[in-house]
Amino acid sequence: MSEGAGVRNEAGDGVAGSVVQAGSIQHVSFTGTAHGGAAPPPRQLPLAIRDFTGRAEHVAALDALVPGDEVGAGAVVVSAVDGAAGMGKTTLAVHWAHRVQDRFPGGTLYVNLRGYGPGDPATPGEVLEGFLRALGLPGERVPVGVEAQAGLFRSLLAGRRVLVVLDNANGAGQVRPLLPGSPGCLVVVTSRDSLTGLVVTEGAARLTLDLLTEPEAVALVGGIVGAERAAAEPGAVRELVRCCGRLPLAVRIAAGYAAAPHTTVGEVVAELADERSRLEMLSRGGDERAAVESVFDWSYQRLDSTQALVFRRVGLHPGPEFCLEAVAAATGLDLPVVRRVLGVLVEAHLVEPVGRGRYRLHDLLRAYAAHRATLDDPSGQCEAVRERVWQWYAHHAKTAHQVLRPAHRDWYPALRLDTATHPELDLGDPAQASAWLEWEQDNLVAAVRDADRHGHLPLTLLLTTTVWPVLYRVGRWEDRIDLTRRAVAAARRGGDRTAETHALLDLGEIQGAVGRWQDARETLLAGLALARDLHHPELQACALNDLGWVCLDQGHYTQAREYFLEALPLAPGAQHGRLEAVVEGNLSAACAGLGDYHQALHHAERSLPLRRQAHDRQGEAWALHQIARARRGLGDHPEAIALCEQALHIEDHHRSPDITAATLDTLGTCLRDTGHRERALRCWREALDLYHQLGHHRADDLHDRLYALEATDPGLPRTQ
Repeated sequence: MSEGAGVRNEAGDGVAGSVVQAGSIQHVSFTGTAHGGAAPPPRQLPLAIRDFTGRAEHVAALDALVPGDEVGAGAVVVSAVDGAAGMGKTTLAVHWAHRVQDRFPGGTLYVNLRGYGPGDPATPGEVLEGFLRALGLPGERVPVGVEAQAGLFRSLLAGRRVLVVLDNANGAGQVRPLLPGSPGCLVVVTSRDSLTGLVVTEGAARLTLDLLTEPEAVALVGGIVGAERAAAEPGAVRELVRCCGRLPLAVRIAAGYAAAPHTTVGEVVAELADERSRLEMLSRGGDERAAVESVFDWSYQRLDSTQALVFRRVGLHPGPEFCLEAVAAATGLDLPVVRRVLGVLVEAHLVEPVGRGRYRLHDLLRAYAAHRATLDDPSGQCEAVRERVWQWYAHHAKTAHQVLRPAHRDWYPALRLDTATHPELDLGDPAQASAWLEWEQDNLVAAVRDADRHGHLPLTLLLTTTVWPVLYRVGRWEDRIDLTRRAVAAARRGGDRTAETHALLDLGEIQGAVGRWQDARETLLAGLALARDLHHPELQACALNDLGWVCLDQGHYTQAREYFLEALPLAPGAQHGRLEAVVEGNLSAACAGLGDYHQALHHAERSLPLRRQAHDRQGEAWALHQIARARRGLGDHPEAIALCEQALHIEDHHRSPDITAATLDTLGTCLRDTGHRERALRCWREALDLYHQLGHHRADDLHDRLYALEATDPGLPRTQ
């Protein structure tokens, strides 16, 4: 919804006296009398937009503010409608005012205060002079000075019900002299500023506009292009809305392009698809009020140099959200300064707070901020800022990775990259490290892609290496595959065959985890060949172990055991003993699959102390689970149950969801076999939920076993 609108004022045939145009205030004021009588009440609202859509809650909130019919009761009601540029504040205010102005027989006054836009902001004196004339006061009787004009304005409104719309204010100071003093009047103020001063001192009711909902934005497109055309391209309409980020002005501009003859919504979407040119497309044409970049410019130009610097820097941030410390790293400013400046940007609706000292930018605002950085910063500065941000994320991701996975602290060559950053977070506690990785996972993924796109090989490899554990933990398989493929390509471009081997083995592992076994086998065989060319026994052990795991996951236990037995003599010492523990544990699983539970127990019990020696708490949980599986196979259900419970008592941040699900699955089986069917049901349901969250291929098998258990006992609570 555009905030700019045309102005329509009509002088009927019966108007007598002079007519004054106050062009700088963008409205027409009438003076004189009609047929010698009293001046007609002013009706200054500009033309309402025909296809106004949505905002039902906001319209209802404004309706609730209309004072009762009795003049003289209560006080002046002030509503502060705020929101970011392009959010449709003017559209809402004008649309609503047209609906209710008949309830204000004293008239409707409107002014564009030009707080944000071309030209200088309107002064209170300009506005008051225009309002006084609109109320019938001859020009020669308008007093000099804002205080005298404001006093006379309040006097003229005393005892009258008047609606005053003060559009596009730059702050509370511009508005205060324009407020009536008599009860029964209602003032609606729109601004990109939060107008906190009006809320605090004048008791204004704040109404903040956010983005349109998807249904509202889709309906807006339909209203502009026509219902028939929108119905013919529903997918393209939704994609247009997505590209515009549900920002009303952007949606209206893009839909306007699609409404042109011989143009389809799909064609407009194709042009919007390129994020780098999207802002330019939405800013074409000569009308500054209908161009996204110009509308954003008006807010940007009101910032001081430090505020503008911070805004530009956050535009270069790779991810959707950012914290204070990341902004400090990007700007070089101290945290108190960053916190204060971000507070100003929040008040100006250029930045949105999302809690825990975190903020975000609308996609189009981020594109605009990055564009301003290319225009306003010295050559090469943007690349330096990006690298500082990647470095900040890489440093902390490496720290968190080494805290949570100490056995890997020097396994990957990428981890040997020296990193330094400021400000530095304290991530020494495993719970803190795990929480930070989960909070920042979207930014870490974005940082990998950003570093790769700009050709920074060392940080691409380091970020990829350190982000994959959290992606594995939360089941973001496709993101992990994409990032690991980028690492493979980056290593090849850099001629780093060791890094390429590591990346291939990581890629094969994740392909196997999602059941793409043929892809996994081909990738791992390529990695094994490279490891052999490099004469790197530890990497050969990794490749053989992963190939065995792919076989194990498919139930090919004999082939799996052969791979594991080939890997075992190559593994000792690697990853501080962890790799040998992994191979021993996988041998246990292969033996269990073949029904050889004594050998399964032997290998599992060899795995556990090696896991502990490597300080691998996640692996310790897995080893306990493997011992439990072997004990169950040998008929020792009480011991198997105790071992599963011991594994589940290891801290959550040390247990990945797939290990937790597998342990619950085994525990449920043991409980079922010992007659504890209801508790078994609870364990299996919890495991099934985790498998579903992970998109794990084992969910189907567990689902079948769960329903089979329920079918054997009608008294058990049913799965929904």
